[in-house]
Amino acid sequence: MICNELELSSTYAEPPIEHIRQQLLQIRGIGPWTVDYTLLRGYGWLDGSLHGDVAVRRGLQILLNNESINENQTRQWLENFSPWRALVAAHLWNME
Repeated sequence: MICNELELSSTYAEPPIEHIRQQLLQIRGIGPWTVDYTLLRGYGWLDGSLHGDVAVRRGLQILLNNESINENQTRQWLENFSPWRALVAAHLWNME
């Protein structure tokens, strides 16, 4: 299926993640969190950071017993788990 110029077909052997990311980010109102979540759900891409999610950040604060962890620190911490960052983020979502 084609929506404007973004191909949404799931027939890729390996989806062109970076191309899809750049195309989605050009759409007004869509940011990095939405792109990573869309790639996770739509393409099964497990390396999306989701560090901007409040529940992910809160889960990391609980895990590390540190209330001052911010979005950037969450991103840096999740980088240690590439290429499975979305799976780690899912566990952090469920910390509370």
